[in-house]
Amino acid sequence: MKIRSLFVLSFLLTVSVAPVHAENNPAPHKAHHLVVVWLKQHGDKNIRNQYIEASKGLAKLPGVLSYNIGTPAMMKRDNPSPALDDSFDIAISSTFESLQALENYSKHAEHQKVIQDVLKPLVAKYKVYDFVE
Repeated sequence: MKIRSLFVLSFLLTVSVAPVHAENNPAPHKAHHLVVVWLKQHGDKNIRNQYIEASKGLAKLPGVLSYNIGTPAMMKRDNPSPALDDSFDIAISSTFESLQALENYSKHAEHQKVIQDVLKPLVAKYKVYDFVE
């Protein structure tokens, strides 16, 4: 009986000092930021390039793991779907270390400056989609 009691006591002590499980203290998950842009001068290659070049420096801001920017693929499909939308001019897909890193990026002075001074004046409409893994 004493051995069993010691075993139970030992087990309880082990459980009480065990590390916190991941579900109680989650590791940061990567955050993804997708921006789809329609320019005021829709389809203008020079304006597209101006936008792309001006935004490339944002890839170097803290917390950015990847930064991809491009134009519609214009794939030919045998069975086009109404869900397919290639009416946009530019799309940016970026990945961040965490949701906090994305929030910091959005508030970063350089990000705000580029958006307000260079990019927004070129844009007619945009959509943003943020998600975490």
